[in-house]
Amino acid sequence: MKRALLSVSNKENIAELATFLIKNGYELISTGGTARVLADNHIPYTPISEVTGNPEAFGGRMKTISFSVLSALLFRRENEDDCAQAKELDIKPIDLVICNLYPFKEVSRKTKDQGTLIENIDIGGPNMIRAAAKNFKSVTILTNPNQYPEFMKRFSHLYEAQRYEYALEAFKMTAEYDQYIFNHLNYLTPNNNLPLAFTETQELRYGENPHQRSWLIPWKNSKNEVHLADAKKIQGKELSYNNLIDADAAWKCTSDLNHKYTGLDITTIIKHSTPCGVAADNNQLDSLKKAWACDPISSFGSIIAFNNTVNADIATWLQDKFVEILIAPDFTNEALELFSKKKNMRILKTPCKNKLSQEKMIKSINGAILIQDEDEYQNYEYLLQTQKSLTPSLRELRDFGMLVNKYTKSNGITLVAKKDNAFVLAGSGMGQPNRLDSLKFLAAPRAKELGYKMSDMLLISDAFFPFRDSIDEANKLGIKNIIQPGGSIRDEEVILACNQNKIAMEFSNIRHFRH
Repeated sequence: MKRALLSVSNKENIAELATFLIKNGYELISTGGTARVLADNHIPYTPISEVTGNPEAFGGRMKTISFSVLSALLFRRENEDDCAQAKELDIKPIDLVICNLYPFKEVSRKTKDQGTLIENIDIGGPNMIRAAAKNFKSVTILTNPNQYPEFMKRFSHLYEAQRYEYALEAFKMTAEYDQYIFNHLNYLTPNNNLPLAFTETQELRYGENPHQRSWLIPWKNSKNEVHLADAKKIQGKELSYNNLIDADAAWKCTSDLNHKYTGLDITTIIKHSTPCGVAADNNQLDSLKKAWACDPISSFGSIIAFNNTVNADIATWLQDKFVEILIAPDFTNEALELFSKKKNMRILKTPCKNKLSQEKMIKSINGAILIQDEDEYQNYEYLLQTQKSLTPSLRELRDFGMLVNKYTKSNGITLVAKKDNAFVLAGSGMGQPNRLDSLKFLAAPRAKELGYKMSDMLLISDAFFPFRDSIDEANKLGIKNIIQPGGSIRDEEVILACNQNKIAMEFSNIRHFRH
């Protein structure tokens, strides 16, 4: 006969599940309050004390923590030695655990009394849950009443893969439970500790401003992925919060472009987490020069990322320029010798991102954390919307422009062009409440100042044009080629404006907001 251990704080639907298990030949083992629910519903059960050989003690603090219970959960059914030892020790397997934990969160919302809070910290429950989850190949763990209907439906064909999913949910629940306890008790204690339970925590020099504290917590999805956090610092001062934010943007933009333009030398220059210079060329030094020329003023004090090994030519050219950080897959010895004269410049050695990382982006608002997937989209399809088409030369710029524009702050307008067969950022406008200002007052004037012919450039918008005014302004400026996501209720009005002004426009159907 298979055995199930029932010990739940949330007793919702537990009687129905217990009845189902009895009908399917299970022996039920139960504790305290759960046992009373079973008794009230005339459901037969074995008290936990008959398994442990000890009574519940210390006001219920000791119930399930025992060699007998944890052994019954942990011994490996597929391991001959484990099975032999279990038989020798008279350990009978427990095949199913239904357990949820003392309601610490709910109690914490009603009282600040430390004694009450401490008594609502579950100890035995997490032990049983983790033991069952660890042995998911043989043991099923249910931690939420919402799982009961699915479990009963799948009961006759519950495979290891489903038990694994239940185990993941169990580990997630215990992690959240412990994190909440730590956060709440930490909050009630006057201190300024980081409210996250991580051991690998590095406090940085300061946050966005010197009066703010900040921390770095390594977060890795796979040992096979390349992570910026693993970059080797060859020289320079310690990295600050702002340094890391900017370095991340430079490295990711370069990595995205490297996937599309593997044979080219790519340079990304970042200032305040926004591209101020980007170029892809056949020569590394030329790429750097063209990227720097995009915005020489903003490039002062910037972060620069390369997709190939940095050589002495790069180091020589940068000798009279102030740069905060250089990032590259490697540096020649000659380059490092020249850079060593600039003691404060940070040199980070790391290859480009080797694959999509499925990274989660985390921000906080007051009282909560916002989490989203990183925007790693780069497989674009472009749909012509106008009578006029882009030239083949401009089509070559589309992916370059989309990937660079992805890293500008909304509302983002990017103008990209070819210069001596290189792809370059000609002008950009970002961080404005409306994209008309990004185009009219920022992107276009910068491109004009650099001497680019407006009709030779490709305009990329990070989101749709809500009105035709941006199209009419683009026409006044001489811009004749546009890529935008589309999706506005006034798309037809915008397309009409393009046709009237002999402007070519394609929809990408992908929005790249970045706040």
